[in-house]
Amino acid sequence: MGRLWVCDDEIMSETPPGPPPPGPLPLHEEKPVPTWTRDFVRVLGVSLFGALSFTFFIWLASTGLMVSNNFDIIEADAMWMGICAAGLAFFFPFLFMEHKRPDDGFRREGLIPLILLGVVASAVIVSLVALVWPFFLGVRAVPGTVAAELNADPASFFLVLLFFIGGMAWSTCMMMPMMIGGYKVALWLLLPYLGFAFLIFFAGVQVFENPPSLLVTMIWVAVALSGLAVLTALAALRNVIDKPKPQMTASERDAAYQGYLADRRRRGLTNENPLPGIDGPQRPPRR
Repeated sequence: MGRLWVCDDEIMSETPPGPPPPGPLPLHEEKPVPTWTRDFVRVLGVSLFGALSFTFFIWLASTGLMVSNNFDIIEADAMWMGICAAGLAFFFPFLFMEHKRPDDGFRREGLIPLILLGVVASAVIVSLVALVWPFFLGVRAVPGTVAAELNADPASFFLVLLFFIGGMAWSTCMMMPMMIGGYKVALWLLLPYLGFAFLIFFAGVQVFENPPSLLVTMIWVAVALSGLAVLTALAALRNVIDKPKPQMTASERDAAYQGYLADRRRRGLTNENPLPGIDGPQRPPRR
């Protein structure tokens, strides 16, 4: 019995030193950062899918088959159209988010052109898909309003395009710092974000329920341009808000590993002693 324990101890002492303990496992496996083109195409593709999805909701409401939580029938009118348009703008920044990526979907290089071109191109795609929305309203479309004249009046189409650009830009301005800045930044921006959610849905209804006017159009020009400007500044500060983690070279990793081994030898935890996790005195197994 004693000989069996000696053999086990000799086997343990001959075990080659392994790498340092890996520490806590990540919550999810990280994916590599894709190319800029892949990110851009993905944003446009998901924008088109979202526009088609909300178009389906408008069509479904026009059939009378769509009901609310209170079992009230949702009608396909200007208000419902404005809510759907606001939903597209509000959820736009979620197209960038990918939690399995180390950058959470907001890339550290090329973010400014990606996010600016993504907002403008997605707004154009969504506005073009929205041209079919007035056909679903039927007699519920009030003549002269944006909801009724979207596919016939260039002023109405231009106003809707500005609404999507401004809404998508400011929605991304609110969401991006919350994503890349961590939970502390998210807590500070939670109330403004909820307030923005109310404003964007209220503005969407107002745009579609009323006729286009020069004053309203100029207001949305200012909203769109200011949103793109603030978005550019935030994208430029992306690596300041969330500093990149330093990457060790091969020589630095080897030096860190040698320091780890030296620290274990200093504390008497080398492989001549029990292995990590069983550093206490060992007893022979009982039968």
